[in-house]
Amino acid sequence: MFVLITNFAHADREKVFTVGVRAYNGIQEAYQMWSPTLAYLEQQQTKYSFYLMPVFGFEQMRRLMETGQLDFVITQPAEAVILQEKYGARIMLTELREYNGKTVSYFSSAVFTRADRKDINNFRDIKGKVFAGIDPEGFGAYWMGLKEIRDAGLKENKDFKVVFTGTQDKVVDYVLAGSADMGSVRSGILESMAKKGRIKLSDIKVINSVSDGLPLLHSTRLYPEWAFLAGKNADEQTVTDMQNILTNIPRDSQVLKDGNYAGWIMPVSYISIYELMRSLDIGLYEKKQFFGFADWPFYLKVLVPIAFIWILILLYVGFSVYRK
Repeated sequence: MFVLITNFAHADREKVFTVGVRAYNGIQEAYQMWSPTLAYLEQQQTKYSFYLMPVFGFEQMRRLMETGQLDFVITQPAEAVILQEKYGARIMLTELREYNGKTVSYFSSAVFTRADRKDINNFRDIKGKVFAGIDPEGFGAYWMGLKEIRDAGLKENKDFKVVFTGTQDKVVDYVLAGSADMGSVRSGILESMAKKGRIKLSDIKVINSVSDGLPLLHSTRLYPEWAFLAGKNADEQTVTDMQNILTNIPRDSQVLKDGNYAGWIMPVSYISIYELMRSLDIGLYEKKQFFGFADWPFYLKVLVPIAFIWILILLYVGFSVYRK
């Protein structure tokens, strides 16, 4: 599902660019977060206009990129790497966030349970229970936490069950309601929900709480922040113009406050994303599943043996005629 937002496009511009943005917590929130940035890009030059297209589904984002319907994309790092490798996009900027006065270009995942769950104190305690994530291809709200659980020796759908909620807020809701025993959300989500009065942090227990310089509740290693990508057809001058504008947004600018981030820098290394996907056999390194006879559709299970029998009959008849 996607929505095309056009209210800040100028008809007199030379070119109109469509920017797809990952709507990880719903389309409305994606629009509220990113439309000020695109409006700022329009204000700082006179050549280009921008459409904002919030995209919720991973498959749809890739289909839109493959068919050339997106000129630029703002998305989470794992999808950024996949778009770069499979569809010719290129990461041109890395997002900055600020927490408690500290500006960072990386984030993590908070793997958590309810504070009253005395039976869950480490990753291995998910065995025989239910783990909640946002989506099978969610990064901060699934893959990061899954990596730590796999490293602890457990395998999803074998040692524990996985449920997907669609949004990160719902991951938290599932765990607190008891619909899941443990969940994973990107760092900062728990604090944000508490600030809005949605939850109390005292009701949350973070598994394997880490102190590594990121001033947020989190459980996993650090990974590079979200990326701004240019599509394969974006010309170099346009990319350079956008990089210059976005890396020079004043720190006290209203656009940063409206977008709830701290700015952009030239891209950092995303090698750790490749390493995570390789270790989990997902994303770029997903292994093709072998389908045995038990996985065939019913009609193939019937028709293939019949066809084989007919071939044997024809061969027998043909051989008998040849001998005569």
